[in-house]
Amino acid sequence: MNNGQGRVNVMANSDFRRHVLDHYNRFSSCYDWSEFIRRETRRRAVALSDYQPGEKVLDVCTGTGELALTFVRRGADVVGVDIAPEMLRRAAAKQSSARPTWMVMDAIELAFASESFDISVLSLALHHMPETVQWHILKELRRVTRKCLVIVEPNPPHNQCLRNLWAFGASLIDESELLYAWAWQDFNRTCSNAGLKIRQVEATTFGLFRITLCDPDH
Repeated sequence: MNNGQGRVNVMANSDFRRHVLDHYNRFSSCYDWSEFIRRETRRRAVALSDYQPGEKVLDVCTGTGELALTFVRRGADVVGVDIAPEMLRRAAAKQSSARPTWMVMDAIELAFASESFDISVLSLALHHMPETVQWHILKELRRVTRKCLVIVEPNPPHNQCLRNLWAFGASLIDESELLYAWAWQDFNRTCSNAGLKIRQVEATTFGLFRITLCDPDH
């Protein structure tokens, strides 16, 4: 298929971490300006996780911490990790009666023992990465999670013509050519290849986002 694949190799073979760090460190101060678009999706992600009081939650690629703080408001013991220090500084500066533990960490190698957390969540990060990297991160999440994984990502349109238009617009916002790959990726297959059992997939916020709920299937 053509589907913009010529564009995919440009960043797939480059250091995507450098892009992520540069992009999010630069835009950390204004990232929360658009949080109103994501707020309902984050609440739905918490609801789908079936969080129970006393459970431990890992928020990978936590950014400015909004999803982690949504769990904290429910009484969860949360660890939020990210590779972008400026995003974590923004997260740590937010006022909350209880605070998550914030840690600078690369999701491809999580410094936690197996099955350390009841729930793991990952929000709006995988689309910045080549699929092979996504696969490794999902395997790490599977390793450290006992109960379920909740993955929130952009939801490309089903119409094939609109997908390329979507990818073009999204790549301008995220400054990433990998959006063309994401638009055509079979993410359910990626999850299955990482050893995850998909329980539910749900589009949210007028179809802008997609929540994938998975069992670790240990």
